[in-house]
Parts: sequence; structure tokens; C-alpha cells
Amino acid sequence: MGFKVIVESSEAKFSASHFLKEPFQCTRLHGHNYYVSVEVSDDLDKNHFVVDFTDLKQNLRSIVKPMDHYILIPTKSDELEIREEKDSIEIITVNKRYVFPREDVFFLPLPATTSELLAKYIHSKLKEVYKDKKISVRVRESKSTMAVFEE
Repeated sequence: MGFKVIVESSEAKFSASHFLKEPFQCTRLHGHNYYVSVEVSDDLDKNHFVVDFTDLKQNLRSIVKPMDHYILIPTKSDELEIREEKDSIEIITVNKRYVFPREDVFFLPLPATTSELLAKYIHSKLKEVYKDKKISVRVRESKSTMAVFEE
């Protein structure tokens, strides 16, 4: 595999809030502007592409857009109790309780909403489309910090 395509599109971003178990400042509800980039490696196809850039951008946007401007809640966390009411979601942690409007919450099948696990989640969604390709996903949450998941 000598070929690789890279997508670093301004459209492959999302803004979201979340909270983590640790460190302390991250246990508070806070947000990031996440920028996602993807590398796909493989041999060239019959059209001399690794993948079509337009398709890759569209597939990436379809994964990140549903998370944009939501509160990200990990459904596989052992530290959270999630209660769904009629129009609200109650989240109980070890020492906090949050109540959010249901329409403001995006559930993720993850144990936490770290950038590392967000990268893995996006990778898994892209892998459903590009099964035989080598994929690397980068999630940047600030100018100086980025998490990467690759096979």
C-alpha cells in the first residue's frame, strides 16, 4: 500500500459539550470545537483512486454532523446513571446531577467522550463504508492537542 489520501476539511468539524471523570477541571461541563481529519491508505482502484475525495468528505460529514452542537453522553460508562424522562435526560455521576432537554443530547456507545474514543468511534463508522482500507482518524480539540485512532 503506497498510496494515501488525506481529508482535512473545515466541514469535518463539530462543536459539542461533554464532561469527563477526571481530571478535575474536565469533570465540569465544558465544550470544544473538534476538528476531524482522516487518512485512507490502499492500492489504487481501477480509476486510479484510493477513494474518491468527494465521497470521503461526504461520509465524514455524515458522521460528525449529528454530534454538532449537542451534549455528548457516553452510554457505556460505568460511572453514569442515565434516566430518560418524557422530554429530559437526567445524568447522575458520583458527585453531580445534570438534567438536559432531550433534544440537546447525543448518545454515543462509548465508555467516555474523550477525544481518543471519539476518534475510534468515527473510525468505526468509516470502516463500515471502507471495509478493506487502512484508516487513520485524528480528532483535534485544541490547537495543541489531538487524539489519533488507526488500525
